[in-house]
Amino acid sequence: PDREGEAIAWHVSRLLGERHYRRVVFHAITKAEVTKAMAAPRALDINLVNAQQARRVLDRVVGWLVSPTLRSLGRDARSAGRVQSVALRLVADREREIARHNAVDYFILEARLARPGSPPPFTARLIAWKGEALGQRLTERAVADRTVDWCRRQEWRVIACDRRDASRHPPPPFSTATVQQAASVRLALSPDATMKLLQQLFEGGHITYHRTDSVSLSPEAVAAARAVIGERFPKAYLPERAVGHTTKAANAQEAHEAIRPTHPETGPAGPGPGPAADLYELIWNRFVACQMTSGRDQLTTIDVACAPGTWNGAAMGVFQAKGKVVLFDGWRRLTGDATEEAKAKRPRKAKPGAATKREAEEEDEFAGELPMLAPGDALDLEDLAASSRTTKPPPRFTQASLIKRLEHDGIGRPSTYAAIMRTIIERQYVQELKRKLHATDLGRRVTEFLVSHYSGSFIDLGYTARLEEDLDRVARGEADWERVVTDAAFAVRDLAKRAGLRGDPLA
Repeated sequence: PDREGEAIAWHVSRLLGERHYRRVVFHAITKAEVTKAMAAPRALDINLVNAQQARRVLDRVVGWLVSPTLRSLGRDARSAGRVQSVALRLVADREREIARHNAVDYFILEARLARPGSPPPFTARLIAWKGEALGQRLTERAVADRTVDWCRRQEWRVIACDRRDASRHPPPPFSTATVQQAASVRLALSPDATMKLLQQLFEGGHITYHRTDSVSLSPEAVAAARAVIGERFPKAYLPERAVGHTTKAANAQEAHEAIRPTHPETGPAGPGPGPAADLYELIWNRFVACQMTSGRDQLTTIDVACAPGTWNGAAMGVFQAKGKVVLFDGWRRLTGDATEEAKAKRPRKAKPGAATKREAEEEDEFAGELPMLAPGDALDLEDLAASSRTTKPPPRFTQASLIKRLEHDGIGRPSTYAAIMRTIIERQYVQELKRKLHATDLGRRVTEFLVSHYSGSFIDLGYTARLEEDLDRVARGEADWERVVTDAAFAVRDLAKRAGLRGDPLA
């Protein structure tokens, strides 16, 4: 029931002649799904067809109008596009942010503390000095060393101890964007390779349709997942009620279910050894996990005063420690602690999905168990040291994190993400080095040209989102598709003429 499928059905009906045709829709190549669909045929939805035609025409018109204006940049600048150029701009803008970054050295103070006679010790970091948050303001080694020397001679006492339980809700099942991110992080697969494997799994009847922006599941699918949980896990892992999930992607059509196994009862083993089986296991685990019980953690925050009462009645310095204890793993028993798309921004290490120690500290500041303490408890200082840090530029995009950004901003469709990645790399606008996307000199020059000549049009990050809203209105029958196309196309044409376009492809 998505726009592309509706348009294909419409074209087929036109080729076959002006007879009365009905459309059937199914999400998985299984006997049950096909039989169910054949029992409920419906008329073609011309509004969906018009929305798809509008998108197709706009994509072509932007290419026809804009690509010729790039000739001033040389023969290598071969193409521009409504979606690919925005993806390129994101990479080029990030490259510019990295180039402009001025690294600043700063120092952090960490104290190893323990309650007298009650090991083990724990580590707390200086977060405030003289009543002000510290942040990255401690930038001089001499000042850091003097602070360490002074603090070593002071009294240490707990001033606050907060313990609270936190729920970790299960992640939703995969959409096209999130399965590409997960396959990149877990299996080191490119989006293009992932889509080919998904096609194989779909054609083999192993998974439901894989080009989807939805995380919704049919009642039958939810029941199947809950049945698997009941059979394979202790009772505590099956919640009393089914777990609901909401699609967060901008401009999502939600024409299909989420990606899921068609026969989850057979287990996570995929079709034979190899990457297709690994990808199937990833999908199976995520599908089952999405209906499991939430995890529960106990989060602890301890504030420790260094020299209490010496600064306007308060502490001269406040050190803080944060800890976490897993009370119940829940869905994490099956998939691990973090979702793959949350890890998409992390560089890949030897262990799939693992982060460096530094990144783990920054992304999950609650780590490890802390002792039971109460306000007023005196503490012994076992060690105190200042260590240097350097501010980091924003990380370069990976294919996974760029897809995540495109999905978040409503740019492109599930079926186009892999093609977008492939195009900007094949055009040599972007180079992939150690899984990081670098804008080439050509890519930067193309972006600068497009931004300078097409500002307010397709190259703006908000343009695609606004256009998607117009296409949604067409799909609902609330807007005329020809008017939407005409307004957008002629606006781009006027800008293209100023940028050096010869002739008028729209005439």
